[in-house]
Amino acid sequence: MDFEQIANEYANMIHSIIHKMHIYKNQDEFYQIGLIALWEASEKFDEAKGEFSHYAYMMIRGRMLQHLQKENKWEDACIHPDELYWDTIECETRLLEMEDLLSHFHHLTDLQKKWAVLHFFHGLSNRDIAEMEKVSIRKVQAWKELAMKKVID
Repeated sequence: MDFEQIANEYANMIHSIIHKMHIYKNQDEFYQIGLIALWEASEKFDEAKGEFSHYAYMMIRGRMLQHLQKENKWEDACIHPDELYWDTIECETRLLEMEDLLSHFHHLTDLQKKWAVLHFFHGLSNRDIAEMEKVSIRKVQAWKELAMKKVID
């Protein structure tokens, strides 16, 4: 019997083992592992030692268990930084973004830079900026107009 026939005959067994082992991620990968184990079983099987189906089942299940153990070791070995690390990265990224933004506005006055940062970096509207700075909206609009004119020119 060629291997293709064996694979077709034992496909349900491989799927059954995957299901019984509660493998829900990478099922295609585990199916391939099952096929390889089935091929090895077909090559190494000795009829004097019992039934092929039992031997194949044990080989397939064993290879899948080995692979799960390898995956678990890999997961345990991987470093998963805590929240403090990600907060630091976000802070550094925001600083870089701020530096990049300010590099475009180096020729603006302090008030025009303040408007640009509050608007483009923090996403505030002219009304929000006016309330925060305790000035009129017209004054904030003037900062914006002069800043935009300088940037475009």
